[in-house]
Amino acid sequence: MRNWVSTAEKSSFLKWFLDQHQLKHKDARMLLEYILKNHHILENLSFTDHIPKKGRTFIISSMNSDKPGFVYYYNNRKTEDVSKALGDLMSNPADKVNIKLHFYGKQSNHRYLQLVESQVNTFVQHKQFKEYEKETTIILEKALLDQEIEKVRNQIDEALDANDKPLFNRLVERLQELKSMQ
Repeated sequence: MRNWVSTAEKSSFLKWFLDQHQLKHKDARMLLEYILKNHHILENLSFTDHIPKKGRTFIISSMNSDKPGFVYYYNNRKTEDVSKALGDLMSNPADKVNIKLHFYGKQSNHRYLQLVESQVNTFVQHKQFKEYEKETTIILEKALLDQEIEKVRNQIDEALDANDKPLFNRLVERLQELKSMQ
């Protein structure tokens, strides 16, 4: 989870997005260009993949997306009017604003994914990683035990080849101990 994204990274990506994608709603380009020209708005801009219940969120789609071209959520309301969104942005430039983009290749676009704020709860994420750690530890211990058993079996074969009965007996005992641990 990334906590902070520089305005330079945001600006660079939005410029790339405008250069590479034709937008479904022509006026949405004007909104993005306005955001790019205003550093203080870029500072309060967060890329997201969800629509928060509170706050303001712009959803902008490229032509190759099956999503609506432009939607603006604000104060539990929704509009497709870009001029309303732009006016609200101009009236409240210091407020936090979210942006969700829809474009082809979004899920594999590394630059975009780095900008998107994760919604994973840190506690839940930590708990999940602890579970993964336990599972990984169990798998590794089993693999090491299997490797040790195989090693002892090879040593038993060598002891038989060498006719070394005391070593053979010790190794058989060790093999039994290891097998009881499985």
